Amino acid sequence: MQSNLTQESWDEKVIELGGSILQSWIWAEFQESLGYKIHRFSGQSYAALAVELPLPMGKKYIYCPKGPLGDALGCLPELKKLSQDSVVIFARLEPQKEIDLPRAAHEVQPHLVWMLDLNKTEEELLIGMKPKTRYNINLAQRKGVRVREGDRADLIQLWQMMLETASRNKFRLYPQNYYFKMWEVLSATYLKVLIAEYNGRPLAGMLLAIFGDSAAYLHGGSSANHKEAMAPYLLHWEAIKLAKNSGLKFYDFGGIAGTDQTHHAWAGISRFKKGFGGFEVDSPGAFDLVFSPIWYNVYKQARLVRKLIR
Repeated sequence: MQSNLTQESWDEKVIELGGSILQSWIWAEFQESLGYKIHRFSGQSYAALAVELPLPMGKKYIYCPKGPLGDALGCLPELKKLSQDSVVIFARLEPQKEIDLPRAAHEVQPHLVWMLDLNKTEEELLIGMKPKTRYNINLAQRKGVRVREGDRADLIQLWQMMLETASRNKFRLYPQNYYFKMWEVLSATYLKVLIAEYNGRPLAGMLLAIFGDSAAYLHGGSSANHKEAMAPYLLHWEAIKLAKNSGLKFYDFGGIAGTDQTHHAWAGISRFKKGFGGFEVDSPGAFDLVFSPIWYNVYKQARLVRKLIR
């Protein structure tokens, strides 16, 4: 682990190795603002941001979100040094290439994501969409839906729409403070809040991260009111145009379900994202570097029990 790293040199390396905002310097500061201890490892051919996260019974694990970058195997000796702390029982890695480690007991970031190449004109981007998506964008515009950049005050409205969406689709959110901390640390250079309104009422919103050559849809939500206004379609189209006009190369829609996973909870949102055109990126997923086999087995059994109880 190097002590002479700077934000500029770190982010340059992350971008050079094809990393996302989840491995950036600012993301580490965000994690620290939440009370987590972070570690940065950098070698000639790798870089890794690692976050210490709590487990029951006073234990911890190390998480490298979408990392290590570059030569993951070269980074393992550095990560293994963290095992000197007896409460750390494993490290969860999400490398760019498959490595010879056990598959993770739980995947954190989706291994399938949907991306859009922005190196096209707006007309070409529209032509590349599915006809229904293009129609719904035009419909939202005709109905008078407007998309604007928001500020901290709009996070309350966004949070309420996210709560509604989570309840509707049966998934969990982070605590409200997580999103407010994200805004405080990442805005305005790295994070934008976008709100789609219809007759002055918010119908959809998102948090859009900007890093390197990409804009990434991080979190969002929509209201069940006035679904006929098609606000989410225009919301993403305006986010895509914002990213393109900022000189970025890619728009990252985030995770999707596999083509064959027709009953997956994300099947509907995956069809929505794919309607904008683009391409699938498949990463190898998550792997666990085990430091304490006994405690690791206790952890896996506890996860299995919690899953059966739900």
